[in-house]
Amino acid sequence: MIRITDLRKAYGTHVAVDGVTFDIATTETFGLLGPNGAGKSTTIHMLVGALRPDSGQIEIDGIPDPTRKESRRVIGIAPQASALYEELTGYENLRFFARLYGLSGAKLTQRVRWSLEFVGLLDRAGDIVRHYSGGMKRRLNIAAAVIADPKVIMLDEPTVAADPQSRNHMFDNIEQLKRDGKTIIYTTHY
Repeated sequence: MIRITDLRKAYGTHVAVDGVTFDIATTETFGLLGPNGAGKSTTIHMLVGALRPDSGQIEIDGIPDPTRKESRRVIGIAPQASALYEELTGYENLRFFARLYGLSGAKLTQRVRWSLEFVGLLDRAGDIVRHYSGGMKRRLNIAAAVIADPKVIMLDEPTVAADPQSRNHMFDNIEQLKRDGKTIIYTTHY
């Protein structure tokens, strides 16, 4: 499913990722564990095509370039920094992200509802996101990552700023995604 070979990224003289190699099988949950500044987020950014590696190779679902449209269609990402529109409701945020993936009509409505239920925010769907707690924003970030039913889900520090209840809910979500046959990459410094 995912093959990373000798991945390297430097910012000037600072080497953030140096020779990282790993394979992740379909339906595997893979953890990137390390302290802050270890290169976990940089690696994720290269895997989703947001950063170009200085060297090395990335293959996701048989596609050798994560910037290609067909590669991006199989990836859902919940970045470490909230990727939400604070002035929109949770529902409006998810509709926006669903449209970016090309969803429309009944499929869009069904996936938005499913995603909100999945992360336990259906009852708060009409609330403006700036009024959400940190944990609720993290859960909505995950809902946006799974909105298009991707094969691969990347969660970059998903429990940062999450209260214990939200953290436990996220762990339950990850287990459900695994049961649903998803491949998961999870970064953490815990």
